[in-house]
Amino acid sequence: MTSIIVLIVFFSSFVQSITGFGFAIVGTPLLLFFLEPKPVVTLMVLGALILNLLVIYKTRGKSDPKVILPMFMASLLGIIPGVYILKIVDGSVLKLCIGILILIVAFVMASNRVFTVKREKLATYIVGIVSGFMGGSTSLSGPPVVLFLMNQQQDKEAFRANLVRYFCLGNIATLIVMYFMGTIDTDVIQQGVYTIPGVLLGVWLGEKAFEKVSPVLFRQITLAVIFFCGAISVTSELIK
Repeated sequence: MTSIIVLIVFFSSFVQSITGFGFAIVGTPLLLFFLEPKPVVTLMVLGALILNLLVIYKTRGKSDPKVILPMFMASLLGIIPGVYILKIVDGSVLKLCIGILILIVAFVMASNRVFTVKREKLATYIVGIVSGFMGGSTSLSGPPVVLFLMNQQQDKEAFRANLVRYFCLGNIATLIVMYFMGTIDTDVIQQGVYTIPGVLLGVWLGEKAFEKVSPVLFRQITLAVIFFCGAISVTSELIK
């Protein structure tokens, strides 16, 4: 069992090391075949934090704090209405609708269409709020940020550096909330130690692959992960 978990963590780390996101998107549905939801969440948050810290070190000096910090602060405002909506609207319906929306937007992005953003600072706040809202209601906080940064046509270095910092702040905030709410699965922490080699190997190989990936292929891989996220969200609810 442990070897399977390490393999999943390795593959998820490899994907995120290349694109800057995707650790939870790829790893969570795979781990749920072998573990209960509570330990999966704890394992994913801890693993993602370690991974993001490693990539942050490797991408130092390449991010834009003026974009990431306001976006993250705005996301905290979006969490509250997201959690409230989850209470009054069926979570499955919400997740299905958002999954479909993600697929539609990803299809538009795949056509290489770029939307001109005249007021980027305002857009940054809006994207942050939407990200927090989606995180609070469906746990899918990543796609709005990824699609926004892609639309701004950042180069792959800045794109990845900004994403890992945004998600690292999210990991820390999540762990704080989980600690005070008593939802951290302490039993899985020991098991998480065994996954560290998977994270390290995934980051190392991901860095090697990242250097050789062209901007065009990088965009294709990023969109593929977004499609995977939307497809998993939709199909999981349709199967239910």
